[in-house]
Parts: sequence; structure tokens; C-alpha cells
Amino acid sequence: METIYRMVGKRIREERKRLKLTQEELAEKADITANFLGHIERGTKRPTLNTLKKIADVLQIPIVALFATEKTYRLPREDLFIKRFMSLLRDKKGEEKELVLKIAKMIFKKPARK
Repeated sequence: METIYRMVGKRIREERKRLKLTQEELAEKADITANFLGHIERGTKRPTLNTLKKIADVLQIPIVALFATEKTYRLPREDLFIKRFMSLLRDKKGEEKELVLKIAKMIFKKPARK
């Protein structure tokens, strides 16, 4: 029988890969080491609830989703893209976020009517 730690670790790995994050990226955003995250994903170390909350926050899922025996939720493809994009911006400085917003606005700016 799979232990709860292996099940939680497997769910974390699935969500991390779904967001196309490396272990290093997720670990940095969750303020843990990549080595510890690797252990968590394999179920060989027991994270605290606080650590699991940090990981769930980075993955942008409710912590309870880490304990679900079945994946009971599915994001629309657009929401997944937005989550991935948000994950890239999460740790950036305010001015970097503003620059990305300006660039996005320039890309999507409607051409002037003639």
C-alpha cells in the first residue's frame, strides 16, 4: 500500500510538471532546498504542514488537493497557461512586473482606426 507521503509526493510532482516547473524552481519559490523537495516527491521525507502549504501556494492549488486520492479538479487550458505565467512573475520585482505588463499591452494594442 502506498504511504500517504508517497501519495502526496506524487501529487506534488504531477502538479509541478503540469506547470512545467523544475524541482529547483519549485523549491526556490517554496523556500526549501531542491534536495528536500526531491525527498518529498519520493515520499522519503516528511514535510511539515507549513511546508506543504508553501508548496501548494506555489502550485496554486488548495493544500487539500495534495491529499486527494483522485485528481478531482481540472483547470481549463487557459487557466493553466495563466498559472504558468503567474508562476514566472511571482518572485520578480515590481518594476520587472510593470515592464512585462507594458510589453503585453504593446503586443495586444489594437491598431488605430483609419
